[in-house]
Amino acid sequence: MIQISLYHDGEGQLERVVIKGHAGYAEPGEDIVCAAVSGISIGLVNAAEALLGVRLYQEDMNPDEGGLLDCNIPEGLPADRRERVQFLLEAMAVALQSVADEYPSFVSMNHLK
Repeated sequence: MIQISLYHDGEGQLERVVIKGHAGYAEPGEDIVCAAVSGISIGLVNAAEALLGVRLYQEDMNPDEGGLLDCNIPEGLPADRRERVQFLLEAMAVALQSVADEYPSFVSMNHLK
C-alpha cells in the first residue's frame, strides 16, 4: 500500500509531503495506481523546481527503502515564492486524494501536524 502523509504547520498550511510504499495493484510496470501517484508527485516536484527554482525533493533518503518521496518547503523562501510552492503542494494533495478515494485499498492519506 502507498501511504501518503501530509504535514501541516500551526496555521494549517501544508508544508511537507511524504509518500512511502508500493500500491501492489498490479505487477511492476503495469501498476496504474503507482503510476498515478508517481506522475502526480514527481510532476509537481519538478514543476516547483522548473517554474519557481525551488527544490522540494530531499535526497538524503535510504535508497533501499524504495517507493519513497519526501518533500518540504525550504526555510527562508520569500513570501511570494513560498505561497506559490504552497499552492503546488496543495494541488498535489488534491490530485493524490482523488487517487486515494478511487483506490482506497491501495492508497491511504493521513493529515498530520
